[in-house]
Amino acid sequence: MGGRISRKSWIMLCILLGWMALIFLFSAQNSAESSSLSSGLLRKLLSLTPGWDALSAVAKARRVKAVHHAFRKLAHFSEYAVLGVIAAQTMRTCFPVVDIRWKCVRYFLIPAGFALLYAVCDEIHQIFVPGRSAQVTDVMIDTAGACTGILLAAAAVWFFGHRRQKKQQLNT
Repeated sequence: MGGRISRKSWIMLCILLGWMALIFLFSAQNSAESSSLSSGLLRKLLSLTPGWDALSAVAKARRVKAVHHAFRKLAHFSEYAVLGVIAAQTMRTCFPVVDIRWKCVRYFLIPAGFALLYAVCDEIHQIFVPGRSAQVTDVMIDTAGACTGILLAAAAVWFFGHRRQKKQQLNT
C-alpha cells in the first residue's frame, strides 16, 4: 500500500463516520423526540399488519405501547449491526490481511471492540441529553448487534468469495 490510502478506503471511512454521526444524532434527541420518532415508525409498521384498520384508536395505542420498548431495543441492535458491518468492511478495505492468524483479530475483535467503545461513548453522551439516561443493557444490546453485523459481513465475504472461486474453477 506504501503509505497512501486508497480511494475505496477513504469511501469506507467516510461511510463509517457518517453512520456514527447518524447514531450520534439519534442519541442527541431528547426523550420526547426519540419516543415520538420510534412510536411513529412503529405505528406505520403496525398499520401493515392484518386487522389494524379495524382496531379502535385506544386498541391501536395499547398495541403500540405493548411493543414500543422491544421495538426501541431492536432499533439499538439494528443500528449497531449496521455499524458492525461497516466497521468490519472498513477494516477489510483499509487493512487487508494475508496471514490467516490475524484475520480474527483484524476482522472481528478490532471492529467489535470499536463498536463496544462507541456504544459506551454513546450511552455517556445520553446522560447529557434531557430525559435520556445511560443503560448498561443498551451497551450490551449495541455490542451484540455489532457482533452480529460483523459475523454477517464475514459470512457474506466468505459466501461471495467462495462463489467467485467456484466460478473461476469452472472457467479454467
